[in-house]
Amino acid sequence: MLDPGGIVTAMGRVARAAARSIGMACRPSANAVDFRIRANLVHTLPPTNLIWRIRLSQYVLRLARAWRQSATSEEILIFDEAFVQAVSMLACFSETADETCLAHALDFIPESDVVVRIDACEQLLIERLDRRQKSHTFAERLFETGLDKRLQSATVVARVCGLLTARGRWIIDVDANNQRALTLAIDEIEEEILARYKRGLHPAAYQPIPLD
Repeated sequence: MLDPGGIVTAMGRVARAAARSIGMACRPSANAVDFRIRANLVHTLPPTNLIWRIRLSQYVLRLARAWRQSATSEEILIFDEAFVQAVSMLACFSETADETCLAHALDFIPESDVVVRIDACEQLLIERLDRRQKSHTFAERLFETGLDKRLQSATVVARVCGLLTARGRWIIDVDANNQRALTLAIDEIEEEILARYKRGLHPAAYQPIPLD
């Protein structure tokens, strides 16, 4: 089947995303928590661009559902670009993204056990985005964020992680510019995840020792 520019494929993706959101709306009681998270985040950081408001609203809704459904799993689950990234992207497309609004948005998102922030220099981000753009069809590129938003997103992520650190959350920073640092960070992440996983399996063995 001919699909010049990937138009049919892109429209199919949009239709499937809309269908999933409609399916969730048909079960409002079962998905009430997910809709509440979506409403709170979009209300706090409303994107000014209508298309991105719809896209990010759908993304947050599906993310909230996936997060809730995985909450009872005993497996180690890794979310790529989860709520920290969602808040950051909403902030990039919003005109109200001051520190107060960002902090308010963080009050609405579920708390992960480990937050990993990948830091890359501007040149590396530009090169990766360029490769990604070249691998996409014309239609897919229409739905991609531009270079300015990608670079802005990295700055906003740093602000969001700073707010999380101020709240006592431990952020693991990964330097993607240095291969040795990247390898060490991966080892650190693995150790932290396994330690938390073991504490979850045997909580009685990890009780805090009282100090005099």
